[in-house]
Amino acid sequence: MKKQSSSLVVIHLLFPLCLFSQSKLALRNIPTISADSIESPPDWAIMQRRLIDAMDEAGDFYWDRFTHEGGSTISEGPYDDLYEMFYNWPDFYMIGGHKRFFDRALQAYNGITRTNTPYPPDEGDYFHRLYKEFPTHDDFFHISEGMTLFYNLALGDPKIPENTLRAQRFAGFYLNEDPEAPNFDPNRLLVKSIFTGSKGPLRSSDASYNLRYGHASLYPVVKNLEPTWHETPQRREEIQLLYDSLVTKTDVPVNLGITGLMTHAYLLTGDDKYKDWVLNYVERWMKNIAENNGILPDNIGLNGKIGEYRDGQWWGGLYGWYGRYGTMMMFAAMSVASECAYLLSGDPKYLDLLRSQLAASMNRSITAETGQVLVPYRHNQNGWHSYRPMMIRDVAHLWHASMEERDWRFIEMIRRGHKFRPLNGEGIWGRNTLDHLDTLKYEPEKPFDWNEEMVLGDRSMGKSEYARIQYYAGQNPDWPLNALKADFQEMTRRMAFMRRDQRAISDIKGDDTYPNNPIVIKALQQTTMGTPQTIYFGGLLRATVRYYDADRQNPGLPDEVAALVEQIQKERITLYLVNLDPVHPKKLILQAGAFGEHRFTEVEYLKNDAASTLSVDGKYLQISLPASTSIRLMIGLKRFANDPSYDFPWHTN
Repeated sequence: MKKQSSSLVVIHLLFPLCLFSQSKLALRNIPTISADSIESPPDWAIMQRRLIDAMDEAGDFYWDRFTHEGGSTISEGPYDDLYEMFYNWPDFYMIGGHKRFFDRALQAYNGITRTNTPYPPDEGDYFHRLYKEFPTHDDFFHISEGMTLFYNLALGDPKIPENTLRAQRFAGFYLNEDPEAPNFDPNRLLVKSIFTGSKGPLRSSDASYNLRYGHASLYPVVKNLEPTWHETPQRREEIQLLYDSLVTKTDVPVNLGITGLMTHAYLLTGDDKYKDWVLNYVERWMKNIAENNGILPDNIGLNGKIGEYRDGQWWGGLYGWYGRYGTMMMFAAMSVASECAYLLSGDPKYLDLLRSQLAASMNRSITAETGQVLVPYRHNQNGWHSYRPMMIRDVAHLWHASMEERDWRFIEMIRRGHKFRPLNGEGIWGRNTLDHLDTLKYEPEKPFDWNEEMVLGDRSMGKSEYARIQYYAGQNPDWPLNALKADFQEMTRRMAFMRRDQRAISDIKGDDTYPNNPIVIKALQQTTMGTPQTIYFGGLLRATVRYYDADRQNPGLPDEVAALVEQIQKERITLYLVNLDPVHPKKLILQAGAFGEHRFTEVEYLKNDAASTLSVDGKYLQISLPASTSIRLMIGLKRFANDPSYDFPWHTN
């Protein structure tokens, strides 16, 4: 072996020291405030840290039960379901969980990716398989579910070269950078199919499933599709050909979820081509809405025309207005796209993509004799139908992004109209109803109290926002403690289920295990970072603030430190920090926004019981918390003032 020169050895030794010195220098330049108030910690702070500590232990049990050495899962199933088993573990770490949860999430992502990328490529299985570590062909609703873990890994460590290369490769599938995946028409600004991926756009997909289960329609070409069409081979072939000509080769609203993929690549690289793709594609859909009299069309032909294969009919596409889950899916994609475009551009005009459709839904609402306000969730040849209470998820995300009074009025309208259960996803409204069976009239049941909506689990379609919004409206002061207790209860329920489950590994193998994940971070996200729950279907974190341990140079709150965003306004937030450790001081760094997209202006706080003000004018603020101290900070905020990035405070680029 060739002997290494002494000069190279010196360089190798000095290089990490150089980086360490640069990071220390970067941290020294951050304005610092020191707390001096000593008090007994509030109940919410004790509960917050107890929840983190308990999930630290519960997660170990889950990991040991459901994974092999190397990170692959014991259970088998579609790639998206397997990724979902650990999708929020990086978030847990960046809130304050132990680093092993990030390490395991990364290990699981690599293990699941490896075991679902067959070699040689399996040509017989288009779905639920990966090629070049990305789905071969799937709708972007399900691709987004699977990608959430991948996006979240950058919250724990954005400097993993392999993951940056993956992000560029995955985004490249929609920039036509891979000749095997020409998924996008850059001239007409459209995605070429309802099913896309690493092997390009599909021209034929499964008509039987999507038509029989009410996800798409053949109207007006087929006025009344007989229920037994799939039982005769000749008729099945005829319908399949019609389905592919009407449905498969179209662009649809759920493809707006691709904006999350592109934004993720931008946050890692800063390459403007990803930003340009997001803004151009969102503008294309905003133009589609304008050309369709203010209604989002759900099928765009390959020549860029609305309803191109349906004589101009704007509804009937996959996961669109006809579909049983269409409203939930389309609005999730619009929320993600609006947030991504605003994040990347700093221009609030992109929020109109989502706002316009929320307004359109409210304009079509009806008010029952009970005072309950209902909006239509579906459309068929007879018009709008399936009236239910409006979802809170997307309204909460819109208000969080804009902080404008007009968007708060949406919330007020929903609050006045939400008087009874069932909500949109409950009872008969949550069933897998086909279009021709969805004729039941909404019947009110028990009264609905926003303050008491302590939804268990993370995948709640945003229903946890009711109680959180009441807190910020000044009408639910006990929400922080109650929300944290509810997640603690759900975590213990899942642990009890797993402890009682005596199945052998062979029986677990085919099980869908992710609902038992004991890492439940909904309330932790909401309380510490002042954010609505991340949209599960490919959404990116929408934090008002996030935290770093300044001493350990790790993301997340230091051990025994609790945080609560008490108030949120357009240009100001109130943050309460508590060090529960009676012996050791802590030091943390606040960041303005999930990706440093905001800027702190000045901070008001008490110093020796006297009012004090510190000018910051930057995206970082350092707080020293001596043992048993707490501090309340009134922080001025200039929103969307910085170019967003996954970089940590000590990353010098």
